[in-house]
Amino acid sequence: MNQIMLIYFAVLAAALLVYYIVPKRYKWIVLLSFSFAFYVIISRYLVVFVLTTSLSVYLAARFFIKNEAEDADEVLKIKRKKKNKAAIVLVVTFNLLLLGFLKYYNFLGDTFNSIISATGAKFRFPFLKLALPLGISFYTLTAIGYLTDVYRKKYSAEKNFFKVCLFLCFFPQILEGPICRYDQSGKALFEGNAAGYDRFVFGLQRILWGLFKKMVVADRLFMLVNTVFSDPAQYSGIASLLVIVCYTVQLYADFSGFIDIALGSAELFGVKLPENFRQPFFAKSAQEFWQRWHITLGAWLKEYVFYSVALSPKVLSFSAKIKKRWKNHFTKMIPTALALLAVWICNGIWHGPEWKYIVYGLYYFVIIFISMMFEPLFKKLYKKIKVDPNNKVLNALRHVRTIVIILIGETIFGANTLGDAFMILGSLFRPYHGSVFSLGLDWQEFVIAFVGVAIMFVVGVLKERKVDIRAAISAKVLLLRWAPYLSMIVFIALFGAYGEFYSVVPFIYGGF
Repeated sequence: MNQIMLIYFAVLAAALLVYYIVPKRYKWIVLLSFSFAFYVIISRYLVVFVLTTSLSVYLAARFFIKNEAEDADEVLKIKRKKKNKAAIVLVVTFNLLLLGFLKYYNFLGDTFNSIISATGAKFRFPFLKLALPLGISFYTLTAIGYLTDVYRKKYSAEKNFFKVCLFLCFFPQILEGPICRYDQSGKALFEGNAAGYDRFVFGLQRILWGLFKKMVVADRLFMLVNTVFSDPAQYSGIASLLVIVCYTVQLYADFSGFIDIALGSAELFGVKLPENFRQPFFAKSAQEFWQRWHITLGAWLKEYVFYSVALSPKVLSFSAKIKKRWKNHFTKMIPTALALLAVWICNGIWHGPEWKYIVYGLYYFVIIFISMMFEPLFKKLYKKIKVDPNNKVLNALRHVRTIVIILIGETIFGANTLGDAFMILGSLFRPYHGSVFSLGLDWQEFVIAFVGVAIMFVVGVLKERKVDIRAAISAKVLLLRWAPYLSMIVFIALFGAYGEFYSVVPFIYGGF
């Protein structure tokens, strides 16, 4: 377990102790204090950036409310709307520029330098050593979502600046999300919750499950993944296939593992954060996969990017002109196509300052858009040949097709470079003459990894069948209730990938 997570659990334990001692009205202050403490310990002076974002959206949201409260005639109402629009554009632009400069300046500078050098010019953008504030990609989206919702009058602006700070930097979600809306978690953060046995047990269950995914599965598979990704030219065939599958499972176990820890930690305080995964590998299409994977990012992009582009006057006007000349299914899809393109470019860029992430986003855009474009044709085809589109064989084929799409996508996402990704994918059809047990895992490690993945799969199947596993365990008698908990603790203690033979592996999405 890395140092950040050790600090995280120390802060969590201390926060719980104080939270359930102080009176109800001070509980939110405890959460704020420990959230700031955690942030300062990890990022030190960079806390100024999250405070700056908090202050900017707080002042803008309060401005909206004050502006709306003024008595005015119709002319003044129009002026107020213009002022509000100018304010939200200014604050959103400011925060995006802040994120863009800190996270993407060197990437853009390097790209422009390559272009400039081709022209023979001597000017170069200097490389800057920039520190990235903890969770900036997550809290920036959360802040923009909050401000946009207040602007759209979905709810009123929070009057207390420090409550806005808590909403944006609540320590269980600052590292990797989930990305929350104010109406999802704000009230629970501020109201102060009494201790509850079931809530406490459920929270600890969730944390334990997250640790199992991370320490037993993700960190063990990292050994194989790191071996091949570090020098992909040396591997092919079964080795390439193994790294593709293992990285996809590692990424899921790593990211969803931390989300389990975050949700379980929040549950200990009586705060329910939104789910971020829903058995994504059971999806039957790429579109459905993204409705089950990183759900809160997808929901954010849909709410604040997709609809903003699809319903913008310029896009609607352009679409109307095209449809006057060519009225068919394809021209009707123009607003959707432009909005989807914006969503997937944003999705790719959000993940990091590398071309592989942009290609990753465009990869899913092409697949999802083609699927949407040709959906009516497939419906007509099924009807013509009298085939039930939901029969078991077709559904099984859709599952296989989707898994292949996911594996290719995650290879682009996870390889060190875009060239490495294509090298790995291209080497699949060349034989590998080495031993699979020389890829970083011996046969015992493979067995442990397989058992861990099998347990995750069984749990996924049960959840897909709407079985409430935690409630079912809690309903058992004391001995049967605690047997799974103790077994999981023993399993993690015995088979967790930690100690002198293993690398300390940070959470993958912690880097975003």
